Amino acid sequence: MERISHWLQEYIFETEKAAATLPLAEIDKRVLGVQSLFRSETADQFNEAMTTAHFQFYFADALSRKFLADYQYQRGSWPNYTTPDSTPDFRDVDRFRMSEPGTLYLRREKAEMKATAVDDSEVHYGVEEYARQFDISWRTIQNDDLGKLKQTPLRMAQAAARFEDQFVSALYDNLVTQATLLAGGAPWFGTGRLTAANLAIGINAMKQRVDGNGEPIQINRIHLVIPPVLELQANVLLESVLMAGTPNNDKNVLGRSIAGVWTDPYIAFAGANIPWYLFADPSEISTVPVARLQGYDSPWTFMKMSDTKLISGSAPSPFLMGSFATGDIEYGVETIIGGWDDANWVGVINRDGIYYSNGTTA
Repeated sequence: MERISHWLQEYIFETEKAAATLPLAEIDKRVLGVQSLFRSETADQFNEAMTTAHFQFYFADALSRKFLADYQYQRGSWPNYTTPDSTPDFRDVDRFRMSEPGTLYLRREKAEMKATAVDDSEVHYGVEEYARQFDISWRTIQNDDLGKLKQTPLRMAQAAARFEDQFVSALYDNLVTQATLLAGGAPWFGTGRLTAANLAIGINAMKQRVDGNGEPIQINRIHLVIPPVLELQANVLLESVLMAGTPNNDKNVLGRSIAGVWTDPYIAFAGANIPWYLFADPSEISTVPVARLQGYDSPWTFMKMSDTKLISGSAPSPFLMGSFATGDIEYGVETIIGGWDDANWVGVINRDGIYYSNGTTA
């Protein structure tokens, strides 16, 4: 690469000297020749670590420099309404559900008892690796007098946490799951915006759930999951003494049925149609499992061990962190996470634990 750079400098110098006497067409040919040289190089040959040249604002001369405050990102709260699970390795795990025996029937004198039966069902899911890498030259770290680039591993860990929020949100907030809930009708799907009346409809829909034998399912704790734009509305609905948005003076009892209000910043919506969800508490119904590799419950950051060993003299500490060949310092971040991936339900393994409203009507 240094050979090409040196040749290019000489070539440009000679071209500039001749520019006064060469025809314009000839100069164009020489420029095109240089461009074609770089087009012939592969992407891998130009894949290099970030250097001081990449930070034109950070390392520019100035009398006073400081970084502005970083953004504070909205975080998901999915551990409160999803089911934690773990896998021993990267193979799928099997999770089973058994139906309840049927109800009793009249047994007449000397008659045989009617037989009942139970059915089993299963789902399979596993975990995958998700990772990202960041290269930087040791000179850049040496020039990092404000210490911002030294925070990169921490910032990568924060980015991994945001990735997990988005990953889990996509297990239930997606067009496929929404279409399947819509096809199920009123017990699982509504169109109302987040109002006191529509929230009551959703809660009652959850309370009317029955199992495969028609037996009522008891759901005591329900979680309201909303995008951030509905936080104020949810607070009004659940914290008002009287029923909000109604002409009467009814006492507000909605809060008795809602165990918690949780924000999912990745719920997708457009315009005034703002969706919201109800989830049964994971202790009562496992609705959306989130799998981890056993013993690894969060992202981790790491760096490539330097193969540079000091023999004599002294060297800047960043120099001893990097590669012997290039001086690059390499950081990585990784997480291992997974969930169900069904053609109709995506990550929802039990529809009885979820209610969805697309928020299209008043």
